[in-house]
Amino acid sequence: MKGVILTAGKATRLRPITDCYGKVLVPIYDKPMIFYGVSLLFGAGVDEIAIVCNESDHSTFCKLFSDEIYNNRISFFVQKEALGTAHAIKYAKDFVGEDDFVLLFGDNIFVMNDMHTLLSKAIKDNAGLTLFAKEVQDPQRFGVVEFDKNNNVISIEEKPEHPKTNFASAGLYVCNNRAMKEIDGLKKSPRGEYEFTDVIVKYVKEKRVKVCPLPKKCKYLDTGTFDALLECSNFVKKFEAKNGLFGCVELELYRSGKINKEQFEKSISHYAKDYKERIMNSLQ
Repeated sequence: MKGVILTAGKATRLRPITDCYGKVLVPIYDKPMIFYGVSLLFGAGVDEIAIVCNESDHSTFCKLFSDEIYNNRISFFVQKEALGTAHAIKYAKDFVGEDDFVLLFGDNIFVMNDMHTLLSKAIKDNAGLTLFAKEVQDPQRFGVVEFDKNNNVISIEEKPEHPKTNFASAGLYVCNNRAMKEIDGLKKSPRGEYEFTDVIVKYVKEKRVKVCPLPKKCKYLDTGTFDALLECSNFVKKFEAKNGLFGCVELELYRSGKINKEQFEKSISHYAKDYKERIMNSLQ
């Protein structure tokens, strides 16, 4: 199973912060935003991850994930044109090859102790395309998912004026390999972009899309405004104080058996004393 994380959005609402670097490199409490997504995928059993990024962020990503534990586990692909989500995914086409893949929009953060278990189950059970959805108060801002009592998706509609449900697509998908082939055949939308939603709609028509509703205990964090970034950091701080370190990539690699103890300890050796102590305490 491969993973694809999209990170190349312009995030104009967060300027001047994002004049310096991309949105997913912005810190959420004690770690860069991208760590939360990468740790989720590794914790759920994904073996290799492709990060699709802006050219200006490429060198920063390479430095951030320069430790030897990431060799052959994380690859980077520079998105040279912004022509929609599906077009961004195509940059990882050769990386995915004939494998199925998990797709994550990198600015989505899910805070729940067993979130990786939920994703792992969705990977195991996926028969076509599985999307994660969260009940929200303002569904007009999102892609709205309509589904039946058996979690079969009936429809998905982008930012509808009159939403059919309060469940918003949460930017996390499990896709069989056919999805990559469907992306190849897409035409531009009226917005002049290649939309991943068009792939989902095709699967829906064939009744091959399941929804995984996120439970109420799962906090789905919005990172689109300055206030939201602060609220996210405060929430993660409180969560970690009660539950231990969350979103630590090295910890997930070690827990999942992808690296040994010596590699793990070496990879965290340069971190601040307080952060290292919290990592080690999370192992107990």
